[in-house]
Amino acid sequence: MDMNGRYIPRSMGILFLALFVLPLSGADLSVEYLEGVLEYREGQDTWIGVDIGESIPDGRTVRLSSRGYAELSAGAQIITLTRDGVYETANLVSKEPEKANFRDVLGSKFSALLNRPDASSGMTVAAVRGAEAEGDDFITWEDETTDYLSDGIALFEDGDIVGARNLFDEGTIWETGAIQRECAYRLGLCQQLLGDPRGARQTLSGINPEPDDPFFGEYTVTMGTLYIESREFDKADVVLSSYLDENPRGDAAQAAWLLSAFSLDGQGNSAGRSSSLRNAVELDPNSEIGRAAAQMLR
Repeated sequence: MDMNGRYIPRSMGILFLALFVLPLSGADLSVEYLEGVLEYREGQDTWIGVDIGESIPDGRTVRLSSRGYAELSAGAQIITLTRDGVYETANLVSKEPEKANFRDVLGSKFSALLNRPDASSGMTVAAVRGAEAEGDDFITWEDETTDYLSDGIALFEDGDIVGARNLFDEGTIWETGAIQRECAYRLGLCQQLLGDPRGARQTLSGINPEPDDPFFGEYTVTMGTLYIESREFDKADVVLSSYLDENPRGDAAQAAWLLSAFSLDGQGNSAGRSSSLRNAVELDPNSEIGRAAAQMLR
């Protein structure tokens, strides 16, 4: 098995109606991204290795090793394994539709923060690194006329994700304060789009945004989602609470309250879950998130 991270993209269509589909049952897990060694147990003591694009049958014990990192999918649900260990698939896959499809519930506005590569783009880790290797014989110096954040955003919006990633990366070196932090945030989003979710997670988890940072809400939604998908509910609570304690309003606040409900539910806090759902509904009962939260309260 190639030990470098490789990525097989998936379509991430936003289907709010997926909230109301039948619960997942007997779903195999597809391997979307893998670093290290991933195996599942067949019988008493036989371990079968799997690679990207292959599946793990339902109801198996899986083992991640060799400093592994894996992204698995079961329909719309994403499950991230961030550390070596043995896992039961029955404990990883939610059988409740609103939990399995919460990315969809967040809606198209926030799906862009957690995008996966387009199948036609060829933007895999190997492809990007190979292209960079051809142009390594130069030294980058600070250009005082460069606005790393604004110029990077412009490139990103034009579809030049590699160019944007490079500018944001330089911005983390040459910029300071809120601009530096936002460059780091957008660098992480680019890494995710370029098929490097582990690198993206490392970049994003190292950011400590301030309450007045303009990207604070988006960052909270991004990290809350990532932590919930890796079942690190305590970390999700820390990120979400630091934002929600500021009493924010708007779309990001409503999404954060919804994520808070998922996180608290994952820790068995049913009262906290209901309170977070009510807060989400109160912010805008007519939005997709508000209607979803109301449905979950019934």
